[in-house]
Amino acid sequence: MKRKTKTRYGLVMFASAMTCLNAGAALAETTLSFADYGPNRGTRAETVQWFLSEIESRTEGRVKVNQHWGGALLGTRNGFDGVQAGVADIVTISAVYSSHQELFGYRVGDLPITSKNEISQTMAMYDLATTNESIQAQFDNAGVVYLANYAVGPIQMVCNGADIATFDDLVGKTVSYQTAEYGMIFDDLGVNTTSISTPESYQALNTGLVDCAQTYPYTTLSYKMIEVSDQFLVFNLGTIGSNGIFMNGRTFDRLKPRDQEIVRDLGREMTERNARAIRKENLEVLARFPDGIDGNKLDVVEISDADRAMIEEASQPYIQAWIDQASNYGLDGKGIVEEYEALIESRADEITAVDTTTKREEREND
Repeated sequence: MKRKTKTRYGLVMFASAMTCLNAGAALAETTLSFADYGPNRGTRAETVQWFLSEIESRTEGRVKVNQHWGGALLGTRNGFDGVQAGVADIVTISAVYSSHQELFGYRVGDLPITSKNEISQTMAMYDLATTNESIQAQFDNAGVVYLANYAVGPIQMVCNGADIATFDDLVGKTVSYQTAEYGMIFDDLGVNTTSISTPESYQALNTGLVDCAQTYPYTTLSYKMIEVSDQFLVFNLGTIGSNGIFMNGRTFDRLKPRDQEIVRDLGREMTERNARAIRKENLEVLARFPDGIDGNKLDVVEISDADRAMIEEASQPYIQAWIDQASNYGLDGKGIVEEYEALIESRADEITAVDTTTKREEREND
């Protein structure tokens, strides 16, 4: 009798377990893979994780996302190839590291067009990438779907042992760059340049391969460059704006229409959420550099308006060169640049609320 009871109990438990498994399988109709070249820490990573977790939440578990960080699946230079081939279903792309012609129009965001805040620039890039028909056509030809943009901020530099007071002190020094345009501009102005990605900057600074590296306040912290540096140079130049989250087109098409809409809506939400968070963190981290973070202090040196104007003037031929080259890809380069600049300007007032809130919080914490 006991044996029958145990057997019946075991069958009930087995049936219950199978029901749960089947229910889970039914919910997870699609499992996606996500790849990011950066570390799973810091504000950018947090906002991307929010985006991925919200996909699972708002699709009520129909779509699951397995995450791969730190270049474990795809890195900075093979991300676009990887998402095209389906190595990963969703991937973060910094187009500055890619030579794909399908990203040429999108790379307008990497031109030396001054934008002094993260929010207006990032939302301008999102609006451009989702409404400009020629840029969308390039994405379609590549077999990818653009979902979101993420912010970095105006281009700055971090230095180790370079003792920089003015731009003239950079002449003859070795500086890493991420956009070809800024590399050529600094070359023209007498600076030695080399192309090094953000994840490679810590090692380059630590070994003396470079004297200074192009960066931003939040990446100086999240990539630990603060540990191997002693100065932070505030240039407030243009930004690297072609930073996006892309999805394999075939995978996107297999999603249910309602889930496609959810993913697209979340892309816009994530773009704004990220831009505001990065703006806030850049301001806060920059203010903390002189006093030190975890025992690491950076002297903050602001490049003069005259030096900044000199760099901006030297930038103009490279903007024009991009415009001229755009015609090779069937693009109206001048029109894209003008549209991008107009979108930046239309959102210029969006930084006020963030800056005011940050300053109020600083006063309250004093």
